[in-house]
Amino acid sequence: MQIKMNVAVPVEYFFTQLIDSARYDIHAQTGKNVAPRNLLNFTYRKQMANGQTARCTITDYAPGAVYAYTMRTGRNDYTVAYKLSTAQDGSTQLVYSEEAVGATKTVDANNRATGILMGWFRKRRFKQMARAIEQSYIGTGERLNVQSRF
Repeated sequence: MQIKMNVAVPVEYFFTQLIDSARYDIHAQTGKNVAPRNLLNFTYRKQMANGQTARCTITDYAPGAVYAYTMRTGRNDYTVAYKLSTAQDGSTQLVYSEEAVGATKTVDANNRATGILMGWFRKRRFKQMARAIEQSYIGTGERLNVQSRF
């Protein structure tokens, strides 16, 4: 799945929100406070809502540009990447990509079937998250004079 969109906030603001969220998750799972400069190649175990345990590794980190990680469960390997750049109007151009590779062909087939059904909901939820970041930016008293394009 890939989502391309513009978010009406500066790249630095969006990236900070993204990294703060990742660091919060790491702290909640491990009790460790990891500085942003130490995120690259950081690996931790994450307890999922469904009871599964995942092994997460941050595979790419370039401040203001890229954040990516892999998450390995017993059934799937997930690869997630956020790539950001500044648009001419000062907004954030975001490319989000997500891929799941199943441990077996049956799991892969199940991923494809549920991806078709759940893809729309995940995209919708992702766009709502981006809108929430825009609203939090507006709530700080800041505002870009651009429209978000979803």
